[in-house]
Amino acid sequence: MYKNIERDNKIFTSKEFLKDKYKFNIVTKILTGDEVLLYSDEENYFFARNRQGKPTWIWTKDGLKDEKILEEIKETISLYLTDLEYDQFTCKKEFYDYLIKTNYEKLNTDDYFELGFLICNEVKDVKNVDGNMQLATKDEIDIISEFVYKFLCFMKITLKENDEVTFEKARKETEELIEKELLYTWKNKDGKIVCIAKYDVVNGTARIGHVYTLEEERGKGYAANLIHDLTILILSKNIQPLLYTDYSYPASNKAYINAGYEDEGILINFSCSRDKNNIK
Repeated sequence: MYKNIERDNKIFTSKEFLKDKYKFNIVTKILTGDEVLLYSDEENYFFARNRQGKPTWIWTKDGLKDEKILEEIKETISLYLTDLEYDQFTCKKEFYDYLIKTNYEKLNTDDYFELGFLICNEVKDVKNVDGNMQLATKDEIDIISEFVYKFLCFMKITLKENDEVTFEKARKETEELIEKELLYTWKNKDGKIVCIAKYDVVNGTARIGHVYTLEEERGKGYAANLIHDLTILILSKNIQPLLYTDYSYPASNKAYINAGYEDEGILINFSCSRDKNNIK
């Protein structure tokens, strides 16, 4: 039976979960947050979320077939539903398929997003392009904030996130990333910033994100070269690089694969609503 658990619960160090610890890297970050809501039966599954409006991550052990437990997980979803128009969830595809098969009444079936997971142990050579990677600086904050803002807007639309995106929020996030020296740019031969990427370090892993290239500069190999050089930097620190990607956007996936990342499968991002509402 599910119950509210603490962040030091045994399930987070269980053999079953540790097999998925990289794929569920976001959970590690959730557990370090100020606001954490956790539910679990302490053996087969857990739910993890920070504050309201953020996606809830549902981990289930592989091959879970027990109907009673699967139905219990569906009941737990209801605990996470808020008064928002919809609440976001991320899970393994096998559990999402169970929701579809059993016609879960709270599920917004039109809201479906395949979140690819990739990991890199050794970089591959990429086709060289003009320019080079540089650490972002405060002198460039106005320009880089525009990149971050466009990326956050893209993610809000893609993942149907509830959080409001404002330029002020993007600028604040940019300032924090620059201060922590986690944000990098690719400048072309003319010194123009054409692409950005950042990484977060949690428990020996580095998750690359905020990869965004100017529309007019796409298809030139800038993102692949930035990911390549940033991954080399991460590996030099003896940190495991990984990332999540949009499976429906082959251009970015190709850039990651070209740089040496290996496809480790998908997770499903979906939404449910307390008052049933198919998302268009």
